[in-house]
Amino acid sequence: MAIHLFKHNQEAYEAASTMLEQEGKAAVIHPTGTGKSLIAFKLAEDHPMEKFLWLSPSEYIYQTQLENLGMEFPNIQYLSYSRLMKNEDSIDSLQPDYIILDEFHRCGAKEWGRSVRKLLDTYPEAKLLGLSATNIRYLDNQRNMAEASVNFYSEK
Repeated sequence: MAIHLFKHNQEAYEAASTMLEQEGKAAVIHPTGTGKSLIAFKLAEDHPMEKFLWLSPSEYIYQTQLENLGMEFPNIQYLSYSRLMKNEDSIDSLQPDYIILDEFHRCGAKEWGRSVRKLLDTYPEAKLLGLSATNIRYLDNQRNMAEASVNFYSEK
């Protein structure tokens, strides 16, 4: 069974794929419920030999998406942001080719952000795809994580 994207997601997938090849990172910012995660699953489907690390705030949401797809992705390893934070000492063993940051605006949080920064510093060659419907951190001085991502991901 193959993933078929709606037109708006196919266009976003093509643009993100191009950015990933050219820049190594891309973000998809679409409203809630429009299929952003399908774009990332399609990327994993199209690169079955590459290792994906999928980070999000909730394992429940990730598992529900997999159930709805009715597919398995042996090339995706899932971690919640909090599990990454609690297990920073195991970052060296992850070895991802691609990193998916679902709800990437959450990476602006102090503790989760520190762990994500360590992950990205450890794997600078990994391709990075961020997904969010709300890239603005309203309680963080209106910080736009899409614009801040270049500086955020390169901070030490």
